Amino acid sequence: MKRGSRKLKTFAVVAVGAVTVIAGCSGGEKPQAGGTGAAADSPAKNAGPFKFKVMFDYNVDPKGMSLTDNEYIRYLKEKTGVEVVLDSPGTAGYTDKLNVLMASGSYPDAFAVGDRDLIMKYAKDDLLADLTPYINDTAKYPNIKKVMPADSWLPVTEKGKVFAFPYSRPDGLSQVVYINKVWLDKLKLPIPKTIDDFYNVMKAFTLDDPDGNGKNDTFGLLTSNNVDNGARIFKAAFNAEAYSIRDGKVTPPEITPEYKTFLKFMNKLVNEKILDPEFPTVTTPIFQQKFKSLKYGVISGFWHYPSGLEIPKEVMSQYIALQLPVQQDGKPSYFSYPSLNRHYIAIPKTTKNIDQLMKFMDWAVSPEGMKYSFLGVPDFNYKETGGKIELAQQLAPIHWSFSLVRTGQLTDDVKKYIGVVYPKEAVDNLDLAVKIGKPDMLRAALPYYPELAGFNLSKITSEYTTKAILGNADVDKTWDDYVSRFMSAGGEKAIQFWSNWYNTEGKNIVK
Repeated sequence: MKRGSRKLKTFAVVAVGAVTVIAGCSGGEKPQAGGTGAAADSPAKNAGPFKFKVMFDYNVDPKGMSLTDNEYIRYLKEKTGVEVVLDSPGTAGYTDKLNVLMASGSYPDAFAVGDRDLIMKYAKDDLLADLTPYINDTAKYPNIKKVMPADSWLPVTEKGKVFAFPYSRPDGLSQVVYINKVWLDKLKLPIPKTIDDFYNVMKAFTLDDPDGNGKNDTFGLLTSNNVDNGARIFKAAFNAEAYSIRDGKVTPPEITPEYKTFLKFMNKLVNEKILDPEFPTVTTPIFQQKFKSLKYGVISGFWHYPSGLEIPKEVMSQYIALQLPVQQDGKPSYFSYPSLNRHYIAIPKTTKNIDQLMKFMDWAVSPEGMKYSFLGVPDFNYKETGGKIELAQQLAPIHWSFSLVRTGQLTDDVKKYIGVVYPKEAVDNLDLAVKIGKPDMLRAALPYYPELAGFNLSKITSEYTTKAILGNADVDKTWDDYVSRFMSAGGEKAIQFWSNWYNTEGKNIVK
């Protein structure tokens, strides 16, 4: 899979939805019972089973499935000689509970966290194992370095040390542009390709009664309260999504001239009632409700929407996926992603038998492990005859969490597995999402800056963005004050910290 145009110099990073992992407080223990170690390429044939309690905060209902004894745990134990027991304290207060454990010294054997800053905080406190020796030992762990994308390690790497194992999503480049093809055809409009084309089409969707009900009740664009899933199309088109190096300094996109241009364009859409002005209150559930109403012409959204799992198929049948509008200079636009990692598995230094847990994760990212991650247990969840795969038993909602990690490679095999569950249209959309998306590797590689959380820069940016788009702040008159506030609130310190890193070592990592 294409992971972006920047070249890396680094060290030795759906079928069913989202994941999270669970917590316990023992060191990796080795019970008396031996493992079976069935497969020829299984890492543990004679030892084990080794047992690890992993703290995991998953956001999917397990539907009553046992987290300590099920067909997935048994299959993985047979394959690897390792038994992973997920221990979840619940989503509410997960981070607080993890912090208590880490502060008390009652460490889980491993834990899953989506916030890389939390991992790097623990690393700074010298609580986590450095995984670099395991990653670089290709004789013992033949798959990790071979299949994990180099950029997947960047967020959890500092001074050549890697402090967590990424769950890197093969579908991490996940969004496409959706446009109402029925409305296009009715109004005899061409497929839009430029920013101006999109503006003209969205204006027609707003003014020309595309649903034919005689009412002024349609909008050209729908977006959410985080200015995503719609407005993001134009953030990309105005090149206002990715971090960049300007005058030798690391520069967040939110203080660039391109972001200012983006805000003025979005305010124009509000003024002309092309963009639904209720967007500040549009959470994800509300976004989906509004989209289902068939009153909106353009959005951006996940590649798998045609599956019918989130949005009804009868709604999606009216939409097609498109390329992003080209930038004003004619260059292609790209959605920018700060990371393609869903979460990270970190291992405290005190955990015993780390080599066995790393062997387990080495198997998890192998071709056989990835097949399990998407399809489940052979002859239980699926049957394969002559290369044709048919599902036999519904996958448990969190089956993939038991193998802890994934490689981010979108191989032909992975697309084949995805195609077992999702319709061809969705898989085609995934190909398009990969084509029009790039990881922001500069942002991913930025070193941990402990003071950043206290600056509230994201709050300053989000508040100004909303005011500017709604017209409550005149962008031309208030832009300089906004940037000044951003810089004085800590932005200048953060930029200086990151720029010092980039000019001394970062430019040798990310180019």
